[in-house]
Amino acid sequence: MSLSPVACPAWETIRGVRFAMLYGPTLVTILVTHAALDEIDRATTAVGGRLACFHKHRNAIEQVASVKHRRGLLEESGAIVVQAGDLKLSHP
Repeated sequence: MSLSPVACPAWETIRGVRFAMLYGPTLVTILVTHAALDEIDRATTAVGGRLACFHKHRNAIEQVASVKHRRGLLEESGAIVVQAGDLKLSHP
């Protein structure tokens, strides 16, 4: 089973942008690091900030998070961390 998008707002933290996705009835926390957002679209990050960059590329980020979840690449807390290298593989 893949992660599914949910209408839950994202917010910026010290480590990156956090949001949630659903795994069945369970909410899974996703963290997209600042470096990942800078790497995927430095121009948007420079003009609109990292949250704007996240919103612009949310679909690609959700796909990466879902793949990492399927592979069991979770933190001890159960969260998934999307890093710059993860996005390079899915986003030219």
